[in-house]
Amino acid sequence: MPNQVKAIIFDVDGVLVDSKESNAAFFQTLLKRAGYTDISHEEVSASFHLPMWQAIEKLTRSNDQSEIQRIWKMGHDADLRANGLLKFPDQLEDVLEKLHEKYRLAIVTSRIKIGVDELFNIRKMGHLFDVVVTFEDYKNPKPHPEPLEKALNKLRVKSNEAIYIGDSATDVEAAKAANVKCIFISRENHPDATATVREFNQLIVALESIA
Repeated sequence: MPNQVKAIIFDVDGVLVDSKESNAAFFQTLLKRAGYTDISHEEVSASFHLPMWQAIEKLTRSNDQSEIQRIWKMGHDADLRANGLLKFPDQLEDVLEKLHEKYRLAIVTSRIKIGVDELFNIRKMGHLFDVVVTFEDYKNPKPHPEPLEKALNKLRVKSNEAIYIGDSATDVEAAKAANVKCIFISRENHPDATATVREFNQLIVALESIA
């Protein structure tokens, strides 16, 4: 049977970059600037996989949408970002270059567009991705299938012609909802993941086994 997989779709945080410490510093600085001084590091870390809007809602415990929007807009300020704390996987560009030779590559993330652009400025990998779907591009965040379906439509591939790479249960659930195979990057297993790897540089072998 010929290889039917045509596209690989990546989450960003926890996959293309380890941003936990950077995101924690960003949110603590952002919320302090917005007037919220009692947010702990643990609370911020627990919100890591949420889109920024939802994380702000959770951390401020506010239902006031105008207040959430005020803080969300403040979050677009580049000087709040702790990009020096970002960590990137070993062999990141090498793996992406090899995959780019065989597949179309895309990103589906809860990051805002400016956050993805900043990563592309730090590590010159933007040219490898044909499609980038960010928070501004959809109404329903993961685990809803909409973000992945947007990417599939832009890539012009069917759900069985793509594989999603994620690192959270939300990613696996989103892939299942969109009928897309998923490789889970984690030290734990998930029953709905198609395959699980511990490190980014193990992706090529994992893809060969399921693509």
